[in-house]
Amino acid sequence: MLSACTGGIAPEWTYPPVSSPSAEAAPTAVPTSAPTALASAAPTAPPSAAPTPGASAGPIGVPAAGTAIYVSEWSVGLPTSMVAGQANFAITNIGTIQHELLVFKTDLPPSAVPVDPKGNIIEDGPGVTVVSRGAKIDPGKNQSRVVDLTQPGKYLFVCNIPGHFKAGMFRVVTITPPSAQQAYIPAALSEWHVAAPSTIKAGTVNLEAANFGTIQHELLVFKSDLPPSGFPVDSNGNIIENGPGITLVSDGDNIDPGKIQTRTVDLTQPGTYLFVCNIPGHFKAGMFSVVTVTP
Repeated sequence: MLSACTGGIAPEWTYPPVSSPSAEAAPTAVPTSAPTALASAAPTAPPSAAPTPGASAGPIGVPAAGTAIYVSEWSVGLPTSMVAGQANFAITNIGTIQHELLVFKTDLPPSAVPVDPKGNIIEDGPGVTVVSRGAKIDPGKNQSRVVDLTQPGKYLFVCNIPGHFKAGMFRVVTITPPSAQQAYIPAALSEWHVAAPSTIKAGTVNLEAANFGTIQHELLVFKSDLPPSGFPVDSNGNIIENGPGITLVSDGDNIDPGKIQTRTVDLTQPGTYLFVCNIPGHFKAGMFSVVTVTP
């Protein structure tokens, strides 16, 4: 692995261990720290039964299209900044209880949005405008939704099921004008998936990689005309990163469970790229996504 990292790890994305109250009981405190990794080291061998790349493993599915949003106890995972426009979201509940996703346009910080005595957002309160709402999402289920984000400004993505907003289940997103120079691309990592947009317009992008799994993962980006099955690998099935037919475009440090890593990636050259975790055994297990960069 290359040891250099072109971006830092943002501490604000932290996810508590997967142990939640019942659906009827609201949480009583906001999580303040990231979970201890269930396995601090990468496996020395790939899983005995590697899933088909892109297939569902447990509750996590790879969205067919659109920007991925992942909701769980007690977090909403998506980029902190996006370019204005009609956004096609693929929302997945990777938690253990029902969640929902509401989108408000507001200039208020989360601490100042109107709430009732129990700390839940008053959805028609002063200073907030509901842009999008949808049905509750059961654990392991997906919901697709188009959201009008054509107006630049601040938006609050939140689960407003009683107690969830109070527990910190929200994300503030800045919508920038279309003339912005850089796009923000999300990549969600888990065992054994990389969920990323299948098509990206050429340019310099801010890549936000979030680890939703229970062990360390990493995200490497290769440019190559080879299919994943044609990548050069060692005797253990791990990608030879300086091998023939592939070019390593971006590398970063390993990402602990519940953490996010942000870095700038040069995707100005159209073509086919592989977003992959190359920790030993992970590529062989199908932890990659093919991304097409268009002119």
